[in-house]
Formats: sequence, C-alpha cells, structure tokens
Amino acid sequence: MTFPSRMDHDTAPYWQGLAEKALRITRCQQCAHWIHPPRACCPGCWSDDIKLEEPSGRATLYSYLVQPTEPGGPPAVVGWAELEEQERLFIVARIEGATSETVAIGSELTLDWAEAGDTFLPIFRQGARL
Repeated sequence: MTFPSRMDHDTAPYWQGLAEKALRITRCQQCAHWIHPPRACCPGCWSDDIKLEEPSGRATLYSYLVQPTEPGGPPAVVGWAELEEQERLFIVARIEGATSETVAIGSELTLDWAEAGDTFLPIFRQGARL
C-alpha cells in the first residue's frame, strides 16, 4: 500500500485500516473519548491509553460543500459526517449519490467504500441505516 507522505506513528494504524477496508478510530480507554484525527494522547483526559476501535458506520450529515470535478463532470458533494458514537466526531468524505439538489444537512448516512488504487477510502451514502 502507498501511504500518505505525512503518515506518522499515530496515524499509521488508521491508514492500514483503510487498506483493509476498515474504519478504525482511536479511542481513549480511560474516558471512552473517540479521537480523530489520531493522536498520541486523549485531548479529554490526557491519557495515553489509546486503542483502535471500529465505529458503527452510522452518521448524520453535519455540513457539506459542492466541489467542482473534471470539466463537464458532475460536481462532487463532500460532507462532514458526524458519527453517531460521539458528538463532533467527524469523517470528511464524499457523499455518494448526493447532488446539490438532493443533499440535506441532518440526513442519515451510512459508511461505504470507494477503491483508490491499492487502498480504500471511506465514503457515505444518504439513506437507510445499517
């Protein structure tokens, strides 16, 4: 797998999870706070007892932007998916199947995957929950 150039000790397990089609997010084992992007210690209690866990994949659309793509192509909707596990726990990803006319803040989202070379990227779809 080709990892991003800014990968470090704290973020490597996240990227490895994506290569395995798994969304793994760090979580403090002392106070149960989810931490994304990954860090070496919990911003809530400062513990370094951090483990990877997989969230449910259910989210709510918190915000979005409509981004132009290649000339003549439809614009992409990129959203801030707030995972149900914790308030303000966001994954920024494409909202597949959404258009500027159909996207709605507050809509239910489900995690899905897009192949990107030798890895996968999380995407979300509006609609039915897992």
